[in-house]
Amino acid sequence: MIMKITPDQMRAARALLHLEQAELAGRAKVSIVTIRRLETKQGGERVTPATLARVRAVLEQAGAEFIPDGIRCRPAGRADARARFDKLRAISVRSARRLRGRKLLTDADLYDENGLPA
Repeated sequence: MIMKITPDQMRAARALLHLEQAELAGRAKVSIVTIRRLETKQGGERVTPATLARVRAVLEQAGAEFIPDGIRCRPAGRADARARFDKLRAISVRSARRLRGRKLLTDADLYDENGLPA
């Protein structure tokens, strides 16, 4: 069973993740009024369970972990970021190796004498 989250936990999660209400609303594809409603005392009772679940999922994907009577930042996100960085760096190095020795394009190759695309 999924633990019910409180309005205080939702506000704390936003603060921990440095998310404004508008940004959270956009990510969850709900209105900012819905986010404000969720953060009021009876907020969870005034929206559909599916909407609450969507907002919660967005917060969890951003790195929040809801625990009994609190919130904490999930540490796994940093390792994932490092792995993504290493993968992107490897792609960059391979691409640079493949392009080594090739003639680079210049503006003259891309544009005509009027400055329009060739």
